Amino acid sequence: MNKINRVIFCIIDDLRSEHLFDLISKNLLPNIKSLITNGTYSRNCITDFPAVTYPTQISMITGTYTGDYQKELCHGVPSFCWMSRNHSPPILRDYGTYGSDEYIQLYKLNDDIGKNCRTLPEMIDEGNKSSIGQFINRGSHYFFPERKMKMALYYLLIRYSGNIKKFMFLANNVLIKKLIDNFEKPKKYFKINEPPICSLLLFFTSDILMHLFGYDSKVYKLNLMLIDKLLGVLIKRLDKMGYLDDTAIAISADHGNYKANKLGDLRNFFNHYELNHYYPYRNNKGNINVSEFGGIGIFNFKSRNSAPNRNWCRPNLNELENFGKKKINLLQKLFEIEDNYLMFYASDNNNLKKGVIYLKRKNKVTGKIDSGFIEYTGSGKDFKTKYCSESQDSDIFNYVNDELACTMLDEKFHSTQEWLSHTYHVDYSIYPDLIPRHFKNPRGADIITCTRGNIVYNIKHGKRKGESLYQHDIGLRKNTVVPLIIGGSNEIPIREIPFCKTTDVVPTLLKMLGKKPHKSVIGNSLI
Repeated sequence: MNKINRVIFCIIDDLRSEHLFDLISKNLLPNIKSLITNGTYSRNCITDFPAVTYPTQISMITGTYTGDYQKELCHGVPSFCWMSRNHSPPILRDYGTYGSDEYIQLYKLNDDIGKNCRTLPEMIDEGNKSSIGQFINRGSHYFFPERKMKMALYYLLIRYSGNIKKFMFLANNVLIKKLIDNFEKPKKYFKINEPPICSLLLFFTSDILMHLFGYDSKVYKLNLMLIDKLLGVLIKRLDKMGYLDDTAIAISADHGNYKANKLGDLRNFFNHYELNHYYPYRNNKGNINVSEFGGIGIFNFKSRNSAPNRNWCRPNLNELENFGKKKINLLQKLFEIEDNYLMFYASDNNNLKKGVIYLKRKNKVTGKIDSGFIEYTGSGKDFKTKYCSESQDSDIFNYVNDELACTMLDEKFHSTQEWLSHTYHVDYSIYPDLIPRHFKNPRGADIITCTRGNIVYNIKHGKRKGESLYQHDIGLRKNTVVPLIIGGSNEIPIREIPFCKTTDVVPTLLKMLGKKPHKSVIGNSLI
């Protein structure tokens, strides 16, 4: 058997594990099926919280989760859209729109990640490294699209194309051809005339088509079949060039998906309680920022101790219970939002090494509010959490009804891997570990709410963005379980892994290359 000398990490954006394996069972994805047959795979790879594109992809490519990125070994992106209070006035980040510098804010990702973690290319100290369509690309010597304005043009074409289906298919072809060209003509892209030792590849078209037409649409499934066909072209060309035998190809996804029953509207709720959204171009007025709200709501509130119009201090719990002109209790009133039934928020006394996250759940039948908490201790690889509820009947995540998950309700601290091994098969997998990490991030929310998935609101920084009923952010298995396949080289073990997490991909690929992961990596090698 040949030694593995190069890796390709391919992320298919927005792909539920059960959908992929269903298409495989129908022999509609023959090339991915071949990688599974001759490699390592898992049907139960658990993604990050919340299950939205860029936080999850950053975790996949760095092998770590978010947290206090200024002090801890972790990354700094808590959600797709977030508010930074470290600035006066605060800045709003939305990786799906243009920023004040007239470029897509997507290009700020590599800085937003922070300096206390490394990407997969940064952890490989020699050889050429490329990133095709993947914007989390620190450490890559070549990136496509090469220029920001070129990417802006692609973005506009995607958004306003008269034939978006045709453009999606064309985009897939461009991406795979560019990666093949990196191998066939390395001198054209790199200073050293050698094919890349590490390649990142992102198929973003599946996410766009899912939101536009749905995971159950013909065009979404045809797009996956095209991706499979193009991966087959890549495999054949690598084989012809003599690189397949020493190349590991990893394929995974950042999140799954679900469909709501209807679109919700929050205007009456905000108007009734005189909650005014903050917009930078309105003289910095406003006392609330809903960074994003599909099924999960990311809420930020302005403390009354903040400087007029500019500085946003975090409100304490007393303020959250007596907020705004009407002195409303946000910890109760936010449950009036239709379909909201979960709530998470942090204690006032939390610090880097120790703290409590409070949990609430609205009973669907009685309307009673159940309570619980997650207590955390430690940092980095020593991070552990304890999850408790008022009683078995009020178990917030409903672990009590599962024979394996219920054993974690022992009022003891547990590691990430322990939560994974006991909750990978139920809804809200690893949530007791992941939720505190968000609140440790200074860019994190004051309050997070979650719907049952019946209604989506499609809000980003207080504005409605789109009418799609197809989303992917809540903690149900259909959103949090993605596939993982690693194939290519004959050196890769042939086995099925019962469960894993997306942060395991980086240390696994590094192990295959004989490299050590950065000290920030939370994931474990699967070989």
